[in-house]
Amino acid sequence: MKLSVVFATSALVLIVARGAGAIDIVVDYALDASNENWFDPLSAEGQARRDAVSTAAEFLSTIITNDDWESLPTLNETFSVSDIAASSIFDLDGNLLEGTAESDGDGYTYSRSSNNIHTSNRSSVSANEYIVYVGAFAFDAGSTSNAKGGSDSTDRRNAAGHDGSEFNTWGGKIYFNTTKAWYAGSNPGVDPTNNYGVQDDNKQPDVDISTDNWDWSTSSDSWKGFHLKTIDTTANGRRDLYVIALHELMHALGASSSKFEDYVGVDTDGNFIGENLVEVYGGPAPGDGSHFSTNTQSLVWDSADIVSEVVLDPNSLSGVRKYFTDLDAALLRDLGYDVLEAFPSIPTAGDYNGNGTVDAADYTLWRDNLGDDSSVLGGTGSGAATVVQADYDLWNLNFGSPAAGRSAAVPEPSSLRFVVMGLASLFTAWRGRFALAS
Repeated sequence: MKLSVVFATSALVLIVARGAGAIDIVVDYALDASNENWFDPLSAEGQARRDAVSTAAEFLSTIITNDDWESLPTLNETFSVSDIAASSIFDLDGNLLEGTAESDGDGYTYSRSSNNIHTSNRSSVSANEYIVYVGAFAFDAGSTSNAKGGSDSTDRRNAAGHDGSEFNTWGGKIYFNTTKAWYAGSNPGVDPTNNYGVQDDNKQPDVDISTDNWDWSTSSDSWKGFHLKTIDTTANGRRDLYVIALHELMHALGASSSKFEDYVGVDTDGNFIGENLVEVYGGPAPGDGSHFSTNTQSLVWDSADIVSEVVLDPNSLSGVRKYFTDLDAALLRDLGYDVLEAFPSIPTAGDYNGNGTVDAADYTLWRDNLGDDSSVLGGTGSGAATVVQADYDLWNLNFGSPAAGRSAAVPEPSSLRFVVMGLASLFTAWRGRFALAS
């Protein structure tokens, strides 16, 4: 298991576990630390920005389940950035790099052999690992971009050619324009599905009603995304860092015009004709080079019936958060990624027999295996190598709660719980007497 994130409350402990072998998107902030330090974890603003980007990466790491990428025992690669206002920046080791002036007369590029950025802070990449370097710079005056992203060098595919094989490299980069106004609040967490809100039942309304929290554009007859102002008015006039990080991470995973031609397929009209895209869209999906066409609509991934503009749309709106859609998922599948249809169920700690409820039977399983290998607890225990008292404490904390729920309410303790707890006390006392007698 690569990751266990534990959310603890006074009443419930939930464990989100990424399955062994799934890809692990490693977010590396070394580039930013050497330059703007916009993601400084020692400041509240920097940590909030870091949380937004890291959460987007964790979401993709959780739902992408590829497990056949070989390691790169030696990493000696470079990556580039462009449209930077400053004529010089620092590399990962703090060495000064001089930029190359861009042909439009605005800004600088760091991409040639003399001034590109070497991956000097790591010497290898583990199996199923994907490194994404994250930075933040003031973009030049001629750039309208909020952020940029892309994949870089060294293909780890085992198959020859592109037909039927998956795209992947050692990693990529994303970097943000610090001259823009950003919103890094209301972090949806690794599993965003509980934050989708409520949308008008009429999916093609005449007006954008105020009783839901999704933005309907009457000018384009399209859903733009979730209205952040309905939960936080400070989002007004600001770009949502979470969704733009998600957008740029898709670019870092290979969503670009050249990769679309090689792996997905593009028809003479520029539409995407990958098998998964055609199935989801009902025909060629509208393309715009390295994006879907503006206003392309899809169902929000793992939602009942919410419609939204896709994440990989070329535009973004202030105060609006877009969530990953079925069409975004289909695009990643056509790039060779294995993407889940829905967010994995979250087991509740203490449901040791996996029957969907933390109950007396789980206590019995704990009691009968105390001191034995903890694998008998099905991965929902304390994490100790053997069954220990802490596993009982988790069971006791979550007794009566339904497992596999994303935000299950925990009922008040029942009389049955006290009966079982009484039995537990008797068992503990009995075990102590037995130990003394022996």
